[in-house]
Amino acid sequence: VKNVLVRQKKILIKERNNYSNSLNIFRSNIIKKINSIKPDIINLHWINNELISISQIKEITQPIVWTFLDMWPMCGGEHYTNTNRFKEGYLKSNFNKKGFDLDRWVWCKKKKYWNSKINKVICISEWLKDKAIQSELFKNTSIQKINLNLDLSVWKPINQKIAREILNLPIEKKIFLFVSTNGAKDIRKGFDYVDKSLNKLSNQKKDFEIILVGKGNLEGKKKYKYRLFDNIDGNSTELRLIYSACDLVFAPSTLEAFGQIALEGASCGTPTLAFKQTGIADIVEHKFNGYLADYLDQDDFDKGLNWILEKLENDNNFFFSNCIGTVREKFDNSVIAKQYIEVYKSLI
Repeated sequence: VKNVLVRQKKILIKERNNYSNSLNIFRSNIIKKINSIKPDIINLHWINNELISISQIKEITQPIVWTFLDMWPMCGGEHYTNTNRFKEGYLKSNFNKKGFDLDRWVWCKKKKYWNSKINKVICISEWLKDKAIQSELFKNTSIQKINLNLDLSVWKPINQKIAREILNLPIEKKIFLFVSTNGAKDIRKGFDYVDKSLNKLSNQKKDFEIILVGKGNLEGKKKYKYRLFDNIDGNSTELRLIYSACDLVFAPSTLEAFGQIALEGASCGTPTLAFKQTGIADIVEHKFNGYLADYLDQDDFDKGLNWILEKLENDNNFFFSNCIGTVREKFDNSVIAKQYIEVYKSLI
């Protein structure tokens, strides 16, 4: 019932943007569960879909570590925003929107109940850490960056030829990948940049195609060939096959806290083309395990695609070894676990 109610908010109140929005206003029984466990520390992660209400967080008596996975904790109801309201504290109502300012109302509830309540904030990228430091809600909180991790006993590359044979993909073509749960229409994921690049590339060569993982088909006729994988259930074996079969992952998000797609791709030896000034910059090292184009610069994005293709032609193993090395060095379970252990020790 709670989920049905909160999903009506975009019908009842016009939102300013097309990004996800959560309220967290309904109480749950999670406080009772926490008290029955009697832990020394609470580590919150992604708590939306009404898992716990904003006011209930104040009722937690143990030290709280909060791992931010997007911008929601520092915003109103938005999970991402391209405005500066999270810096200014939503103290001024949004002049661009008529009627009740839902985001300001949610932010004020956070301000009321969370004041000095959070002991430690963990951000999963430098980009997200910078946002948290700038935010009115957390500017006086201890903030640290710890990246997300992968279990490298599971996330391993599969021979590209074998992966393509299993997926019934052409062996000789260059194959690109774009992954978005909500498909190419999710404006935050930036598929328009991919589309423009591939249209230009198709004027030069035809020996490529792109795999689209997620909901929905592409609108309009395309110059290039694409395949839609819309029935992927997210298990690692299936995803490893897809990543391993591809030569390049496109991840041109305009707002991105981390970029798990880039990390999973790298674990399979596949480079990523993305933008600077996003969380993906924690994973992709420019011209080492991928290419970071200037932020929202279509020309540099096109340049990056051509650079990667040229590099693949001249040294097919360059990206593979660099990707695998980066993941082992920076994102393995053991590397990230040590950093969390140090945080927990400091609070007990």
